[in-house]
Amino acid sequence: MLVPENIQAALLPKVLKFNPEISQKAKVKMLIVYDNNSQNNKDEFFKELSQVMEVKAIRSNELEEAIDGYDLVYFMPGLDDFSMICKRSKVLSVTGISQYVEHGKISLGFGIQNNKPKILVNLTSLEEEGQSLSSDILRIAKIFN
Repeated sequence: MLVPENIQAALLPKVLKFNPEISQKAKVKMLIVYDNNSQNNKDEFFKELSQVMEVKAIRSNELEEAIDGYDLVYFMPGLDDFSMICKRSKVLSVTGISQYVEHGKISLGFGIQNNKPKILVNLTSLEEEGQSLSSDILRIAKIFN
C-alpha cells in the first residue's frame, strides 16, 4: 500500500528540516525521476511540492547529467535502479516505495504502518550518499540498515 502523493508532499518538507545539509538552504532543489508508467503520479506530486521548493521532473535517462546542483531526487515506482547515481553524486534519494528503502537502494521513504504514514530511513544508504538526519526524526522513523 502506497502513501498518497499529497501526504508524501506534505511530509517531505517537514522531514527535510531534520537534514542539516538541506535545512540550511534558502531554496531546496529537487528532481522527480519518472517514466511513462508514473506520469500521472508525478504530476500530482510535482504540483504539491512546487509550492514549497524548486522542483524539476525528468525522465530516468536524464538523471546522470541533470543531478548536479540538486539537493534530493525523488524516485517514482520502478526506477530505483537509478539511485546509484545519488550515491555517486552525494545527493539524498527519496521514494514512496517502502521496499526500496528496506533493501538499501534509497535512503528516505514513506510507507504505511497501522494505517498511518510512516517515515522510513535506511542508514547505510544515507551514509553512502553523505547525508544525515537528526536523532529527533530518527526516533520516530522506522530504521533499516
